[in-house]
Amino acid sequence: MNFSKLIKIAVLGSAFVTLSSQATLVTKTFDNGDSLADFSVDRAAPAGFQIVSNELVMSIDGSTFGAGASAFYDTQGMKIDTTGSNFVSIDMYIDSAWTNSERFAGMWGVGLNDSNTISSYPILEFQGAGVNSPDAGLAIWDNAWVDVVSLFNIDEFNTIAYKAANNGVQYYVNGTMVYSETASGTSSFGDIILNAKNDGNSFDVRYDNLTYGVVSEPGAMALLGLGMLAMGLRRRKP
Repeated sequence: MNFSKLIKIAVLGSAFVTLSSQATLVTKTFDNGDSLADFSVDRAAPAGFQIVSNELVMSIDGSTFGAGASAFYDTQGMKIDTTGSNFVSIDMYIDSAWTNSERFAGMWGVGLNDSNTISSYPILEFQGAGVNSPDAGLAIWDNAWVDVVSLFNIDEFNTIAYKAANNGVQYYVNGTMVYSETASGTSSFGDIILNAKNDGNSFDVRYDNLTYGVVSEPGAMALLGLGMLAMGLRRRKP
């Protein structure tokens, strides 16, 4: 395990102790040698999905663009079962090389209501300039593309997160809530999907520190704040 991860785990560890009565969380740190057996294909498999240098790297091969039965399968990714979780977050590296006018990488959720019926598909993903906005940014999906936010750091890892609260979903980027809805009836997340759009260009997506589980409202805010402190301490470079 590298030093930067030890810093983050130490800070998050203090959060777990502080919030032990409020949080039950799992964190996958994607260290070399860790298993990815909990993940399965969503829509279509990416060209690569492996741990490299203590990070999770998903690779998109542009030469396979259009190879599926329909454009639906040009969105390629892997999902993990997070049944019962009301909070999920992951660190994603936003690369300055992502300059084309296309949808790149992100995190999708499968929201469930109290009857365990699908209630929402929350999305936070990076999109190039001209897709849904004149500027590149992190786009938000709430039954339609509703906003593109610029609260991200280029060529760095950024923390994106969802919290099921107030009968809907709250969306967070780097510890700040950037959007919320209270109409879907979402109370938990059944799956989390890591995916990217194959538009004919090849690129890699770097992820780290997938966290999911159950937290109270104060617990979620404290966890996000401490997580961002750890992100600031590590300041990882490519």
